[in-house]
Parts: sequence; structure tokens; C-alpha cells
Amino acid sequence: MGNLFHEVFEVNTPAREEGLWEIISSASRIPQFWHGTRWIKNIEGKRYRIRFAFPAKGVVDFIYDGDRKTAKEIYVRGPFKGEKTVSISSRENERLVRVEWNVRFSFPYNIFKAKMRDHMSQGTMSAINRIIAAASSQ
Repeated sequence: MGNLFHEVFEVNTPAREEGLWEIISSASRIPQFWHGTRWIKNIEGKRYRIRFAFPAKGVVDFIYDGDRKTAKEIYVRGPFKGEKTVSISSRENERLVRVEWNVRFSFPYNIFKAKMRDHMSQGTMSAINRIIAAASSQ
């Protein structure tokens, strides 16, 4: 497994798809829900500079697919490289919010990979819960 973090998180919710999508398709709202991110600044087009809550910065591309209700973050530089995909799927009266991480930790963060994995797992579940709560109150 090495310094790879591959994890999938799924939560069912009755929250409206439109409310969920409005939140996950906005790069500017990421710090509001993903507390591991302090700020995001657009560099150009889909590319952003990102500052994490721990002392690190990076560069990320955001790709949004409204038809598939998928928000992809491609981390190209920083404490980890790879992808995080947030998606919404609907079935009857429920929606499934799914987050899939597939990143590799860079040095020196790979030294603390177990702690990083735990931190990212807890943060992901907290973010999903905040997103659902906000979408449910809309």
C-alpha cells in the first residue's frame, strides 16, 4: 500500500439532489465544508492554488460534470498528488453522496501516512455530513 490513500465513503440522504450539487460544484465553498482546506484561489481556468489547514499549499484542478453530478479534484502539486471525486446518484427518494480518494502522499507527508489517512478519513465523513446538513436545510 505504501504512501497511497485509496478510500471510498458513501452516505445515503433524503437531501435534494439540486441542493447537494449546488454545494459540491462550487470550488469557492470548499473551505466552508472541507475544514482541511483554509482557502482556494483561482490561478486560471480550472486551476487553483490551495492552502490546507496543516502547513502546506498545493495546486488543484477542478472538473465539474453536471450531467453525471460529479466533481473531480485533481491534485497536481502539494502534500499529495492524485484525485478526489465527489458524486451524487439518485434512487427513488434517496441520494447517495460518494467521495473517492485516490492520492499518493509526497515527502515528508508520506512519513506520517497512517496519521494522514486517519485525518483525511475523519475529515471526509465530517465534510459529507456538513454538506448533507446544509443541502437538507435549503
